[in-house]
Amino acid sequence: MCGILGKIFLESSAKLDKNRFVEGLSTMYHRGPDGYGVFYNNRVALGHRRLSIIDLSEGGKQPMTSADGKVVLNFNGEIYNYLEIKADLLKKGYQFRTDSDTEVLLYAFYDKGIACLDDLIGMFAFCIYDGRNDTTYLVRDRLGIKPLYFTENKGDVTFASEIKAILQVENRPFERNEMAVSSYMSFRYAILNDTYFEGISSLPAGHFLTIKNGEITETEYWDVADKFQEQAIDKGEEYYIAELRRLLHSAVKYRMIADVPVGSFLSGGVDSSVVAALMSLETENPVNTFTIGFDEEGYNEFEYADMVADRYKTNHREIKLTGKDYLTTMEKLISLKDGPLSVPNEVPLHLMSKELKKYITVVLSGEGADEIFGGYGRLFRSPFDYQRWKNQSKFDFSEEEASQFMLNYHQKYGDKIFDSELDHFYDQYCYTGIEDKIKLLNPPVIQTDYEMRLRDKFHQYFQKIPDAAYENKIMYAFEKVHIVGLLHRVDMTTMGASVEARVPFVDHRVVEFAFTIPLKYKLKWNSDKDYFLSRVLNSSQISENHDTPKYILKKAYEDLLPNEVLYRKKMGFPVPLNNWFGGAFKQYAKEILLDKRTQERGQINSKNIEKWLNADSLKKDHSFAMKIWMLINIELFNRQYFA
Repeated sequence: MCGILGKIFLESSAKLDKNRFVEGLSTMYHRGPDGYGVFYNNRVALGHRRLSIIDLSEGGKQPMTSADGKVVLNFNGEIYNYLEIKADLLKKGYQFRTDSDTEVLLYAFYDKGIACLDDLIGMFAFCIYDGRNDTTYLVRDRLGIKPLYFTENKGDVTFASEIKAILQVENRPFERNEMAVSSYMSFRYAILNDTYFEGISSLPAGHFLTIKNGEITETEYWDVADKFQEQAIDKGEEYYIAELRRLLHSAVKYRMIADVPVGSFLSGGVDSSVVAALMSLETENPVNTFTIGFDEEGYNEFEYADMVADRYKTNHREIKLTGKDYLTTMEKLISLKDGPLSVPNEVPLHLMSKELKKYITVVLSGEGADEIFGGYGRLFRSPFDYQRWKNQSKFDFSEEEASQFMLNYHQKYGDKIFDSELDHFYDQYCYTGIEDKIKLLNPPVIQTDYEMRLRDKFHQYFQKIPDAAYENKIMYAFEKVHIVGLLHRVDMTTMGASVEARVPFVDHRVVEFAFTIPLKYKLKWNSDKDYFLSRVLNSSQISENHDTPKYILKKAYEDLLPNEVLYRKKMGFPVPLNNWFGGAFKQYAKEILLDKRTQERGQINSKNIEKWLNADSLKKDHSFAMKIWMLINIELFNRQYFA
């Protein structure tokens, strides 16, 4: 695990400023405090910051070159099945100088070329230069666990794990990408494989770039769209439980491989509790587990984390935060992320990572389960609303039932009319709807073209599986768009503290299998009676009252976890924003958002924001406070990067 930086040259590397290149590498010191290395030839410059995880010796140092000097690898990540791949390579006569997974990846590529990607189980972003045919590849793992950014200038390509390194090496101005800011307000992420800097892109998950003869081509090497059709053959609940247990057990076991101490986040929710339980079964020593929360009542899950910790006798540590800790850390994280923060819990995740670094270097996390098992109950149940609204006759409503349903429907959606599944989903998924964006933002952030491009992103994924159930279209879009933002959050908050996070639920084998499981085993009605009662309710009234999201995952681990953990309502990771910005932090928000510099920048509508800051809703409504928090993030980002 580390930070990588590189420059690929169209003609010659003679013009490279090596001092500036090393300075760019140093901006990612936190990603690799255990050492660094550089490699230069006429075609590429490669830099590596190392966080030692497997093979702590100098032999694991990067960039790494093949014995004949023809292939060079610059690698960030872990190949969990490297021992199996190594065994196959040994049979073919390859010899190894180290015990590292880096060298295994190097010779796997030497042997099979880019086709070696099909054999890898892991998380990775890497550059590999093949001098045998003067070709360079930039590769990102299937789900986007590891970040990889790049920019092209006069045929040269500069890439890095973090944008700040690119800015340092390029030493040229980059304009703010207003399209990304608009996307951020809608979805909390820049979703078009762009960044907040014009001209700097994020390599899409499951893709690689080929750079040869001055040409750059982008190739998608992995997708999960074809797995949904397997849901048509129902293999039964017992089969899906058994196979899920087998695959997830393997995923967790692989992610415990390390030559440094390993532990786990333990929030008290289902996902991290499953991971901690499986880890405990794999080792005789107590697992190090960590949870974090706030002093305010209702803003921590310590009680449930304690249940799991007590059951498995983990070395458990609780971390409590205050509002002062929060604001102090938020500005630092924006510079770590090179962009506004996506969700408020990035701050506590980073602070927890700093604390757990005292005890471990590798931490397992539960990210990714909600996206593949239907964990966002109200959203994944909302197609039921759309289906009933679109075709009430199909549900054989009586006149009274139809009236009651429409009453509940309007309670959630008002008078909105949806022409398609995509329109309905887009309305539900947008965190800041177009009405509020118009109130809060000014041109050039609000543009019709931007809104069309954002919507088209989801249209692209809906069209990839046109005959699939609406729920499956949502899950597919989430796996292509939403999960990438969450994984970036995990990477940034942990690597900022020199900690490697591993995510078993994002093992591509688990993801592929999960999308073959019929929907009825993910969002399961609690009983026939619950389904009957739900016919006239909206999805917010139904979710977790009459159905069970992530049913198959919960059912699979009833023997390992108490029902109080498995079947309680989803809490997420709440941060008391409305308490803070509706109270003690209101003045802080005003100082940032109503400041002259902010107003002169022209992005936000200061008059409307001032009304919002003085409204009672700021203290009562978390989503109201969340939008204020997002605007503060945008302005703090502007001040750090655009003066």
